[in-house]
Amino acid sequence: MSMRITFNSQFRDGAAGIDSASERLIEAQRQVATGRRLNKVSDDPTAASSSVAERSSLGAIEQYTRTADGVASRLTVVDTVLSDIVELLTKAQSVAMNGRGSTKTTEQRAAVAEELRGIRSALLDNFNTSFQGTYVFAGANSTTPPYTEGGGGAVNPYAGSTTELEVEIGDGRVVTMAFDGNTIAQGGDAEHLFDAMDDLMAAVTAGDEAGVTTGMTALERAFTRASGAQSRLGNDMNEIDSHKLRLQQMKLSSNERLSKLESTNMAEAITNMANAQTAYQAALGAVSSATRVSLLDYLK
Repeated sequence: MSMRITFNSQFRDGAAGIDSASERLIEAQRQVATGRRLNKVSDDPTAASSSVAERSSLGAIEQYTRTADGVASRLTVVDTVLSDIVELLTKAQSVAMNGRGSTKTTEQRAAVAEELRGIRSALLDNFNTSFQGTYVFAGANSTTPPYTEGGGGAVNPYAGSTTELEVEIGDGRVVTMAFDGNTIAQGGDAEHLFDAMDDLMAAVTAGDEAGVTTGMTALERAFTRASGAQSRLGNDMNEIDSHKLRLQQMKLSSNERLSKLESTNMAEAITNMANAQTAYQAALGAVSSATRVSLLDYLK
């Protein structure tokens, strides 16, 4: 009876050893085959928790990167438009100069006024620029054209919002994506740029030198405002470029940390697999030997 108990005990212990060695071998083989050491929380609870936090951080970095890319595309359009506005205002001042002087004929003054009208129309188009369905110079009212022509061709007052829209491209880092166009077109003046140009055209047509001077001075102030807006925009674009580089580095660092948490050290994993294979074969051999010896002893 004692021999049977000993035999059963040895068999159970041996079988348990085989199961344990088999599990270690299977796990080692899985790590070598997949290249991952962390497959479920129970593999390493501490590393799994850190992995979840790292993936959350990586998700935020990727979202900021997409936002920065989108805003950069938008601001590139705005920068191009502001460059055109600055050029048009420079041209308007030059054209207005050609309308000055008592020797100008009525036809010459009319031609100058007509050229100014074309510049005014181009400026209106620029201020009503849209990007992906929204107006870039309408502030928070991004679906509303900031300037429209009313009866008689006069441009209506600013219909956009004085509240500009900002977007976060990183922790505590914001840039403007929808601008208050009236700070450029009017600023602190009594009338917006388009009314000032209408007055200038009327002055040129009438040969009103004082009126032409007043109009050119208004154009100069608008030029200063547009140049200032472009400078501010340039700072934001530089900030986006710099922050995108930081985001790329943050992403690389996060992926490296994630790899250390989740990925297998292949050399170590192969060594572990070899050791597990040896342990498994040893467990099988031990049970086989013990079983043969115990059975012979029992038969005796």
